[in-house]
Amino acid sequence: GNVSIGFLTALAVAMTAGQFFDWHPVSQAKGEHLLHELHPWQSLALVHAAIAGVFLFLSGLISGYYDNQSLYHRVPERLRRVKWLRRWLGEPRLGRIADYVEHNLGALAGNFLFGCMLGCTPIVGKMLGMPLDIRHVAFASANLAYGLESLDFRLPWQDVAICALGVMLVGLTNLMVSFSLAMKVALRSRGIRHEDTSGLSVKLAERFLTRPRDFFWPPRNTLDDGAVPPPAPPNG
Repeated sequence: GNVSIGFLTALAVAMTAGQFFDWHPVSQAKGEHLLHELHPWQSLALVHAAIAGVFLFLSGLISGYYDNQSLYHRVPERLRRVKWLRRWLGEPRLGRIADYVEHNLGALAGNFLFGCMLGCTPIVGKMLGMPLDIRHVAFASANLAYGLESLDFRLPWQDVAICALGVMLVGLTNLMVSFSLAMKVALRSRGIRHEDTSGLSVKLAERFLTRPRDFFWPPRNTLDDGAVPPPAPPNG
């Protein structure tokens, strides 16, 4: 989703602007720079992708924090009781807004602060005199499209393949870093020790090889693999 939407949207914007408005969002020099930054071993693309992976992990923690705060402090209920909001919006509309906040406050806060972290990293790097930057798979795929269009698609296929490989490795690095950190926190929250997880990677690989569909499509809302149903709530 990130790669296809990012690439096609950027390509459509660049080609439409060039065809109908004679305006190119990215100059040729900038396009060459964008493509060079996607090179997996001639640039710091994978290091920057790891930084973005850390930020993805942090945004997940932030989302969970604000979701918990919303429930603990009863933010939706408080919104419904604000008199001036009820007069201004009406109870039905305010109710829909409160429901939206209940289900999306964490995602909104996490995405907003994730964007702040991504945007501030190059600035902090310049202030510290360090080559800090980020590479997110969505931005990387869009940069690939802008770079190709700025050069009129006149690149050897080998260079295009290397840039596409860079996009794939950026996405894989984003995923591995964020998932590994999130898994570590999840295991520690359950009191599971490191030695208790031996063989987990092997079992995950076996699951991927035997049932790869589970990694790409959400499961049906049915009990599978002999799972035990949760106990029914007590009567009364």
